[in-house]
Amino acid sequence: MRTLVAYFSRTGHTQTLAQQIALGCSADLERIQDPSEGVGGRHYLRSLWQALMHHGAPIAPTRYNPADYDLVVIGTPIWAWNISSPVRSYILQHQGQFRRLALFCTCDGAGQAKVLSDLEALCNKAPIASLAVTTQEMTDGQQEQRMLRFLAQLTASNGAAAPTPLRPYPAL
Repeated sequence: MRTLVAYFSRTGHTQTLAQQIALGCSADLERIQDPSEGVGGRHYLRSLWQALMHHGAPIAPTRYNPADYDLVVIGTPIWAWNISSPVRSYILQHQGQFRRLALFCTCDGAGQAKVLSDLEALCNKAPIASLAVTTQEMTDGQQEQRMLRFLAQLTASNGAAAPTPLRPYPAL
């Protein structure tokens, strides 16, 4: 089974999780990039407004075509209880191309159930698995057991071998 993990990350938490998932299920890794992204208050406020208004953001062309994969795993940070605008744009650009889907999100606090539900609705497809992890859980390493269950769901859906324990992702 060919698997693609597509994600957006501003702080690195979603990227870390995406890398662990990609390693755990031998997937290709696609970083969704916002070419206008920057640091500072202006960029933060623009991103916050886009998320609150359910708007997408300009994204760079992607390397992989999700239609070429049996399973696409999509990851987003939670912004103001919403999907990040670059992930929203990615999904809208590739709607109808996801054969099978899994979802994950990262956050500092709350909003996980809402964002996972919103992702499912936006993709118009029920996920075979979903995972939500807080920044604190990642810092404390508390997400590992749930991550292994998530990976087991991904691999079991294709009859593949069980995932290997988590390890650091090599530098890109």
